[in-house]
Amino acid sequence: MFIKKFVALLTLSALLTGWIPIARAEDIDHDGEEDHFVELKQGEPAPEEGYFFNAPAISQVIAKQEAKVKEITVLKDTEVKKVQLDLETITKKFELQLEVNKEYYEGMIKIKQDRIEQLVSAQRLGDWKLIGGFVLGFAASVAIFYAAVQVAK
Repeated sequence: MFIKKFVALLTLSALLTGWIPIARAEDIDHDGEEDHFVELKQGEPAPEEGYFFNAPAISQVIAKQEAKVKEITVLKDTEVKKVQLDLETITKKFELQLEVNKEYYEGMIKIKQDRIEQLVSAQRLGDWKLIGGFVLGFAASVAIFYAAVQVAK
């Protein structure tokens, strides 16, 4: 979304600064003449059809166009800075979200590891209980068998 705005602003500024409505010397057809301008005195007929400016009028047109270019440049720079700030804000937001998620999942992993250790220690204790049960059962069986033999004698 921000990239689209940036591209649109860049295209708009290129279009506005590229189409300056001033007649350039290259645009005038001189029929092979070397002169790039014709100076007219008051009352003389114009050699071509179109708009002819005196020096102050040309200066005024150029000044207006330069002011427009500066205005567009300022607008473009402002929009670029706004887009950069928006991108920085989004980046910071995602970095913070990543950090929070990282801490959350590290906590979850710690809880799971603690639970695994509890289960492993309970399993070890269960193994000892099983072995103790077999030993006590065997001892009880031997004692009962011995007692039965002694009663039978």
